[in-house]
Amino acid sequence: MSITTSTTAKATSARAASAVSAAPVATRPETPQSPARRANDRAIGEAVAGYRLLGWQVSVTEQGVFLPLGPATTALAMPARIGSRVLADLKARMLAGPVTVIPGPREHWIFLAELVALLPTHLKAPPEVQFVRSPHRIALPPTMTRYGSLRWANPPSHSRHWFPPFTAVLALARSASTER
Repeated sequence: MSITTSTTAKATSARAASAVSAAPVATRPETPQSPARRANDRAIGEAVAGYRLLGWQVSVTEQGVFLPLGPATTALAMPARIGSRVLADLKARMLAGPVTVIPGPREHWIFLAELVALLPTHLKAPPEVQFVRSPHRIALPPTMTRYGSLRWANPPSHSRHWFPPFTAVLALARSASTER
């Protein structure tokens, strides 16, 4: 009898487990979402779909939408005053790639760039410019910060989703940082 009860309990447990795994997973209790939350979720879904159409392997977490950097990609972060000059110079040379803006009291611009060669250890950047490399990841719009949503200074598109060479971005950042 205990074997039958055990077998029946296992069968019931298996049916319950399959019913739960087939049901949609709720991340929060059954409460209605605010219109702002629904709009944000919709914006994230649309952004992720767009990034994936560009071939970007983005990930979504509770913190936002992220692009992991790989062995051939890097990013250069710099203050907005330098970033705006660098972007204008890249556009003039038809090298402008995707650039995000991180809002805040000290707004920063993040230039996605391609590593066309190994990054030499002796290569120096201006003190205001930081390299971000693999295994780090870059937050993408519409990720929220406490100062607001990230946005694009230069959005990717199907015709411009590639990244410029990091050496070009760095050279222009050096030039812009000396032009105070």
